[in-house]
Amino acid sequence: MKTRNDFRTQEEWLAFVHETVAAEDIPFTLAIGLTRMYQQFYEVRSQPFPERLFSEIERISAMAEPGRTQELEALNNTIMGDIIQFLFTASSGRSTGGDCPYPVTPREIIEQLLEHLRTKNPYFALWTHYKDNVSGRESAPEWREYVIRTMGVGEDREIEFAHLMSELGRCLDLYRQREMPLPKHFYFQIWFLYRTNGPERNAMTRALVQELVEGLEPCASA
Repeated sequence: MKTRNDFRTQEEWLAFVHETVAAEDIPFTLAIGLTRMYQQFYEVRSQPFPERLFSEIERISAMAEPGRTQELEALNNTIMGDIIQFLFTASSGRSTGGDCPYPVTPREIIEQLLEHLRTKNPYFALWTHYKDNVSGRESAPEWREYVIRTMGVGEDREIEFAHLMSELGRCLDLYRQREMPLPKHFYFQIWFLYRTNGPERNAMTRALVQELVEGLEPCASA
């Protein structure tokens, strides 16, 4: 069967999976597709894929749902953490070892993060669509109104989070344009932001955005 690596875009991969895989197997197929893509990272770098992770993949693959997909997604987060560490080390060392399909520059790392947010965070995905396709048009609704109309949310907490996603998007765009390195702890917080749903989510995001803004201020005043 084809894997995620055989497709140019995430949209093409998703379309293929939905057309060829039974509905009950789609979540696991998408998760294992991500696992295979991560494994290729090690192959391209001529690095051995950790044996303990191979064993975990085999163990999880033999499980029943829904635990199988849940555990594989958790394992993918572990693998991604290792890859992120490698990317930041490579970026700080300024050594890429030739052409590589994985991000190593500050701009490329942020672009990967933005793609992840568009895929995993529905509020950020909606903000991206609004910014690129709605904002600026004649009679375009304000962002708050657009969120309420499109997602059907009316709670102040959800509306505030949507607003914070727009602020986060603007900050990341500026970091990317200026090719400013994103502090590693920010990367981890933003990457896993979609998994935070409790009352602490907005406070954490608000503080994160504020720190990103403060990081931009020296450039603005230079």
